[in-house]
Amino acid sequence: MKMLPFFEEVEAENQALPQQVSLRQLADRLDPALREPMANYLSDSHSLLAAGNIQDPMNPEAGPVAPFGYSTDGEWTWPSYWGYFVREYGVRPPDDFIEHARKRNFTPPNLTEEELDQAEEEFERQFFD
Repeated sequence: MKMLPFFEEVEAENQALPQQVSLRQLADRLDPALREPMANYLSDSHSLLAAGNIQDPMNPEAGPVAPFGYSTDGEWTWPSYWGYFVREYGVRPPDDFIEHARKRNFTPPNLTEEELDQAEEEFERQFFD
């Protein structure tokens, strides 16, 4: 399973995270026409884990507004905050993820229970083993 990177600016208890990128460096890099469809794709996909909201490091005064957890479309997994940061700041996901979502017409698949279980198992193997 492929994984979108974590943002350096978002603190996590487990600092031994896989790939990290700078939220600030990726802000305002997404084509404005893709902003809403991409944010919807990221936000409307299946949740693997939901753990409440976290503070927006770009706007700390807003309080805990960015969802924290993990989402999947069965092929990719990502921190759930990606949808929020794409919508709010035009953060650009990697090109291969943009093409992946575009091929699906920015519509997340409806995973079966079996597909979702497989995604959860693979996610757990990658990050908790």
